[in-house]
Parts: sequence; structure tokens; C-alpha cells
Amino acid sequence: MLKDFMQSEDLDYQLVPPYLHRWNAAKRAIRTFENHFIAGLCSANPAFPIHLWDHLLPHAELSLNLLRGSRINPKLSAWAQLHGTFDYNRTPLPPPGCRVLVHMKQAQRESWAPHATDGGI
Repeated sequence: MLKDFMQSEDLDYQLVPPYLHRWNAAKRAIRTFENHFIAGLCSANPAFPIHLWDHLLPHAELSLNLLRGSRINPKLSAWAQLHGTFDYNRTPLPPPGCRVLVHMKQAQRESWAPHATDGGI
């Protein structure tokens, strides 16, 4: 039914032989993202609440697109192809799920107290 519908709408399609997933670019891209995301989860702070994993998705997508080359211009990243040059000074990319410490000014703390407080996860 799907093939008939696609032919009736004059749509191109390509069949991939069974068990040859490397020919299917979408499956390969999904596997690459899964591996990248799992590596990010493994490097997260041990105190990171795992039920918040979905908050790490934008970071994983951004970092993967910065690493992946553009198909149109191999000299650019996929991110640069769509959005222009990425400014690392404006948007620092810490490891996903890392612990954040917020600096406290001297007037906000005791003299021998730590100079930072936990910023949450």
C-alpha cells in the first residue's frame, strides 16, 4: 500500500536490503546520536538525577552538530552550515550534567566559608 501511494503521488523512495543498516543514513544517524548521548550520560556527575535525562537532549544535539561535518560544505560543521559560526565564548559547553558552583561575593559569606555555593543540577 505504501509503495502504491508513493507512486500515485509521484514520490521517490529507496529500498534498503534487509540487515544492511549502513546503507540507511537515517539508522546510522540515530545510532550515532544514541552513542553520543549515552557517552554524555556516562560522563555526568554521579549526583545528577537520571530522571532529568531529557534536559540533556538540547546539549547533545548541539554538541553533535558542532562535531558533525556538513554534507553541503565539508569544511563547515552541520551547525555552522545552518546557523553560522558558533561563539564558544558566548555559549560555553560544559560536560553534560556537570555540577555547577556559583561564586558568592565576600559580603555574602563568612570570612572562612567556601567561596561558592551549589548551583543545583
